[in-house]
Amino acid sequence: MTRGGASWVDAYMSNEDKTREPYRDDVKAAESRVSAAERELEDAREQLDVLSRAADGTEDGAEEKSPFAEIVQPFVDLVHAPRALWGINLAYLLEGMVYFGVLGYLAIHFSDFVFGGMKHADQLSHNMVMVLTAGITISMFFLGFIADKKGVRFALVTAFVLLLAGRVLISAAPTLLGLRPDGLWSPLHLTTMGGILLVVVGYGLYQPAAYAGVRQVTTPKTAAMGFAMLYALMNLGGWLPTFAFLVRDDDFLGLGITGTFWVYTAFTVVALVWTFAVLNRDTMDRAIAHAKEVAQRMKQAVEEVAAPDKVAGPAGPAVARVPPHLHGFMAALLVLFYFFHRPPQSYYEVGGVGGAWIIAVAIPAVRRWLARHPLADPKFFFFVFALIPVQTLFTYNWLVLPQYISRAFEGWIGEYFEIAANANPLLIFIAVPMITAITQKARVYNMMILGTFVMAAPAFLLALGPHPWTLFPYLFIMTIGEAMWQPRFLQYAAEIAPPGRTGEYMGVAQLPWFMTKMLVPWLYSGWAMERFCPAVGPKNTEMMWLIYACIAMASTVLLVVARGWAGKDFKTKAD
Repeated sequence: MTRGGASWVDAYMSNEDKTREPYRDDVKAAESRVSAAERELEDAREQLDVLSRAADGTEDGAEEKSPFAEIVQPFVDLVHAPRALWGINLAYLLEGMVYFGVLGYLAIHFSDFVFGGMKHADQLSHNMVMVLTAGITISMFFLGFIADKKGVRFALVTAFVLLLAGRVLISAAPTLLGLRPDGLWSPLHLTTMGGILLVVVGYGLYQPAAYAGVRQVTTPKTAAMGFAMLYALMNLGGWLPTFAFLVRDDDFLGLGITGTFWVYTAFTVVALVWTFAVLNRDTMDRAIAHAKEVAQRMKQAVEEVAAPDKVAGPAGPAVARVPPHLHGFMAALLVLFYFFHRPPQSYYEVGGVGGAWIIAVAIPAVRRWLARHPLADPKFFFFVFALIPVQTLFTYNWLVLPQYISRAFEGWIGEYFEIAANANPLLIFIAVPMITAITQKARVYNMMILGTFVMAAPAFLLALGPHPWTLFPYLFIMTIGEAMWQPRFLQYAAEIAPPGRTGEYMGVAQLPWFMTKMLVPWLYSGWAMERFCPAVGPKNTEMMWLIYACIAMASTVLLVVARGWAGKDFKTKAD
């Protein structure tokens, strides 16, 4: 290009610059605003990430936190907790002690006293315990809304009144009311079951209200602490009945099981008074107002990037169809009803449940609901039900272990059976943070296989006979296995849930727990107890535990066999 050409170009560019000159400041100002907005957006994203990790308990530094610190921290937090949390959590500790204390004695109370001398007393007693444990799960489903509608304080106080009334009935039936054992449907049996039903309703109110209360009085920053505290105190409360033999046994106070029920009833009074006095309206109103104020400030900091939590997940086809595996599940359930119960009861159950299912799936709204239900995912369905066999070991903690230890062991182990039967909550309390810290980088599927194996395998030790060297290793190793897989499964359920459906997935993840509480006593635990470990007569506990061990190990076998399908493209996050 000639110099003249260059000059022409320079002149053209100079004219262009002059043309643009009036807008240059506006452009620079706009660029500056964009840069500032980008910086604010990045800051907001970082704050949102911090809040998310805080709510999940995975804030920065959590990986480096020592397991010992995770054990101790809830109690350090308790000391510095606001008054409202004291009101909720200490009552939760007392209620945990009372609930698990009564539960551990209940099967023995029915077998040896209420149904004493009856045929199939153990089977009947385990079914009565099933009414309590499975009934509580059902009642929480129907009564959980009351805390939201009427307030946490109202729900908690009402719950304790019902719990107290129920435990007074259970305790008074054979003592103050003077009712004597006279078999099934006797006044003693009906009065005791009336008390249990009051407890079912009370606990259905209580636990959702306790969790709702913690949620209301904590901020996003302190929520993880609040729920960790609740978990820690629940396990501590479940361990405290270890010392109930000091009240029950003749070598100490000698009050027996019915007298110990009265002691637990007295602790219910303490929890009620504590809740009423400490968790007064002014305390709750101030705590909720403070939590809302802090949460609002945090929300404002991230509202530019916090998109609405829209409901996602499988919408189902245009014409909703119930997945085939759900039909298969109902068919299997009907087979169980038919073969495990005698006619005509089995006919009624098969006809009633089968007819209800046919009617339900004929309704378009029900079909759509089933088509997008978490269990419509065949892999999630598989995990939920593959874990039921190993979860049976949980129910043995109160259905089997107290009776087994008291009947099969001699010396102090059998006499003070509460010590071994209540070891699991304390071991879980200690083991979960340690195991979580050690295995946090392990793949979820591998941990579920390994954890279920470690949990189920020690049951084979008890198949060698009732010895201290089989019982205590079983309790310890089984707890390690539980700590390995159960938190990871709940983590898996939470993380694969689509946005806005975490609660739904977490609720379904509790289904194995509910199913074992219902199926184990209904199908076989009472039968196995009277067949292999009767109160009087020869025992064959080795065969009982061999059966239990094989049932529990089925979970590991299922996970290994299905690894090529269930483990392929294993999803650990929502799409």
